[in-house]
Amino acid sequence: MTPALRYSWRSLVPDYAGGGIGLALSLGPLAYAHPAASVAWVLAAAAALFLVYFGRTLCRQLTHIELDETGIRVRGPALGLLSAAIRWEDLRSLRLDYFSTRRDPEGRTMDGGWMQLRLRDARRTIRIDSELEGFVGLARVAALEARRRGIDLDGATRANLGVLGIEPAATEAG
Repeated sequence: MTPALRYSWRSLVPDYAGGGIGLALSLGPLAYAHPAASVAWVLAAAAALFLVYFGRTLCRQLTHIELDETGIRVRGPALGLLSAAIRWEDLRSLRLDYFSTRRDPEGRTMDGGWMQLRLRDARRTIRIDSELEGFVGLARVAALEARRRGIDLDGATRANLGVLGIEPAATEAG
């Protein structure tokens, strides 16, 4: 078994900052300006959204991922409510998506966005962001397991694996 993989504190700082600033900008006027009821409702709704975002970031910080020869396990907080496991023998699909934060005419790089690995069996889906320390190694293992099971990978997934330095041709079904 590999050591548990985690999201680094450094990768979560911008999310914590965004959540904290959003909470301050929405709760501040509620606490000190006493706005009209309609404005107060809008500010309260914004505060609730920022609180959920902040909570999601905290959950990511407390989550760790275990990878071994039998499968992948995500262990999160909340007494196992945010945990999931997929055995490699039950793997049904692998997808690697790229989300751009800016126009990237030169081709995909990790500089202008992030990737999300999605592993699925018959009952559950595990999603892992590229901000996870050890993401490339995890993607490499998952792609190898998908190949062993004859899982067909779409063109976008093969291209994204290539960006990570994982030979796309070696991951095609067949």
